[in-house]
Amino acid sequence: MKKEKIILGIFLFFFLFSLFNLKGLELENLNESNNTTSLPTLYFFEERGCPDCARQKAFLEEFIKKEYPNIEIKIYSIQDLQNQELFHQMMEERDVEEYLLVVPTLFIEENYFQKFYEADGELIRRAINGENVQEEINDLRKSSIIRVPLIGEVNIKGLNLFLLALIIGSLDGLNVCSIGALILILMIVLSFDSRKKIIFYGGIFILTTALVYGVLVFIWTALFATLSKFIGSINMLVGIAALGGGIYFLIKFIKFCKYGPSCEYSGNKLIIGATNKIQEAFKNRTTQTIFLATSVIIFATVITLVELPCSFGLPMVFGSILAGEGLSWWGYTLYIILYLFFYLLIEIIIFLGAVVTKEIWFSESKFITWIYLAGTLLLFFLSYYYLVGF
Repeated sequence: MKKEKIILGIFLFFFLFSLFNLKGLELENLNESNNTTSLPTLYFFEERGCPDCARQKAFLEEFIKKEYPNIEIKIYSIQDLQNQELFHQMMEERDVEEYLLVVPTLFIEENYFQKFYEADGELIRRAINGENVQEEINDLRKSSIIRVPLIGEVNIKGLNLFLLALIIGSLDGLNVCSIGALILILMIVLSFDSRKKIIFYGGIFILTTALVYGVLVFIWTALFATLSKFIGSINMLVGIAALGGGIYFLIKFIKFCKYGPSCEYSGNKLIIGATNKIQEAFKNRTTQTIFLATSVIIFATVITLVELPCSFGLPMVFGSILAGEGLSWWGYTLYIILYLFFYLLIEIIIFLGAVVTKEIWFSESKFITWIYLAGTLLLFFLSYYYLVGF
């Protein structure tokens, strides 16, 4: 009897063990089947050498793949023309009319992520689980997030572009050629001993400079915005432009250290001709105001166009960064106006000083020289950021 109970107990143990084990296999197979059929396919567009692409790819492989082992992630290089067509097709399927062909871009069902922020992690998981989180994605993109070395991502609510406009614009504005031209105009006008004329002619010079330079910055921005729709990520172009500008500024800094700051285009035939004509126009006190104003406009235009190499890289880099933000044209215009304000700030200060005191207060020398070093470091930093990343 005792043996029978032992045998029966062993039999029941193996029976129950087999039963639970079978149920576990069935549940595992069911979950595996559900995971396979319910998980969406992820479409990831990248470009070789793109730092943000590498970060997002690592996130997908290290976290998403581990959490969802059966999920399929299709990876496409944006440099392939067929992949670009697929990109456009996927945007059209989501009824997106205005967009940039930028990387990284990740498509999950009706959602799409352009660029990659750490805050995207939870949104990506929710999108995989079937939620429509596009509005939250758009809100996150509208907020301004920058990556700070050793700190990580910081949301500074739009101050990133503002700070770039302030820093790059101010550096760009400390231009020996343009400042020298304004001082020349003010010196000529000061001989009239009239604040009204100082305001009128000096104001025309600054306004003309703003309009001409503004058009040039807008052209750079429009060019990069257009290119981004066809060539994918513009990080490489921004990095190369910044590197070229940094090398140019470094050469200028070394020259200024040796010989002091000077406008190397002062001997340009166009500048010499324009300077002589405006001096002759103001020598004749009977010359009509319209003719003098026209002379100032022509002079300012020539100076602005000829001295462009003095600020090589800065407006180009700012325009390309602005293009990568995917703003509306009103947004582009707003930040270009901000850039122009800081670009002209030193000239506005000199101008207002002349209006108030009827004297010109400006000392260039060492200040300008070290500003060129600051511009060199900034451009090299931006080049490293866009070519290598942190």
